[in-house]
Amino acid sequence: MKALKFALIAALIACTMVSLASTDGFKVKPKKVVNLTFEKAIHNPALLVAMYQQLDENILNCNQLVIVGEVFYQGTLYRISGSYNQWFLFFSGKWNPLKDRKITVITSN
Repeated sequence: MKALKFALIAALIACTMVSLASTDGFKVKPKKVVNLTFEKAIHNPALLVAMYQQLDENILNCNQLVIVGEVFYQGTLYRISGSYNQWFLFFSGKWNPLKDRKITVITSN
């Protein structure tokens, strides 16, 4: 009888561990979500650096007039909406307000 109880407890623990296992890893849930326009987002230098680090030019491949980029910064998910032209200038070398500033951002993912 003791062996049966031990086997049932071991099976219960094994099933619990299997259900908790995840193949994609653990994702940090943001504390809050903030919706910003492109103009407001570029006024925050630290957020601007995080935008350069986390966003890539692939968001320009969609055929939409308003493009939303998502940036995770200091536990907050920022959804930044801007026009195609704004994002195009952001990713081109023509527009870079940070080239004269030395700003470092520590992001935790």
